[in-house]
Amino acid sequence: MSVKRHTTRVVQRMLGVAPPVPDPETWQLNEAVNFDLECIFVAVPKTGTTSVRSQIRPNGPYLIPRRHLNIVEIRDTLFAFLLLRATSNNHSFPTEDVARTRDVRLEADEVFRNFFKFCSVRNPWARAVSLYFRKEGVQVADRMSFEEFCLGHVSASDTCQHPTLHSNQIDWMTDEAGQILVDYVYKMEDFATAVGEIRELTNGRLKLQALEKNRNAASRSRDYRDMFSARARNAIARAFEKDIDYFKYAF
Repeated sequence: MSVKRHTTRVVQRMLGVAPPVPDPETWQLNEAVNFDLECIFVAVPKTGTTSVRSQIRPNGPYLIPRRHLNIVEIRDTLFAFLLLRATSNNHSFPTEDVARTRDVRLEADEVFRNFFKFCSVRNPWARAVSLYFRKEGVQVADRMSFEEFCLGHVSASDTCQHPTLHSNQIDWMTDEAGQILVDYVYKMEDFATAVGEIRELTNGRLKLQALEKNRNAASRSRDYRDMFSARARNAIARAFEKDIDYFKYAF
């Protein structure tokens, strides 16, 4: 927000003609974090996340409304979110009730350590087709051929709205040293099985259903093999070699 717009809103609030700023105690960090269910879901774009997000996201408003945050972004913003909550009502001379920064840091670390962290991945070739035909974010199907898209497809969040750059899907769930920080990764293709495993791993806390949400009728991802020339197939294999090797995907 520009300085001018910010100043205008401050003046408007002083005059009582602008809506009040929401109380931070009513905010949620992001739809990826559910404090009641004690879980964190990393929504890797175009891996069937809409169904899961619709079942676990808390009601907003959100401090960070962007749908797709990687695990490091979630980890690092937990402290800022909990600090905002802890200090939102600190309007008097410090007392024993005022939060200490180190205590907020410890709370953020404990939340991240103890919450069930999970995410999904998808066959890179099928996912490329889904990204090509997507109807939200940046749409490319009417701008270039599928082969052209594959030859230039170097990011796991290509065409996603407001992404940060990730070369492979696995980059959404790893830290700066390449260490995986989530507790459970399932393949989108095996979601029906994953639902039972997630329920067991969370002692029944997460009772997900295998819903089909946000289905794009124009997408050909279910018969994705028919879309590929040898050149396009090899381009995806090179771009997402890390995902293919780690998650044991085949064309």
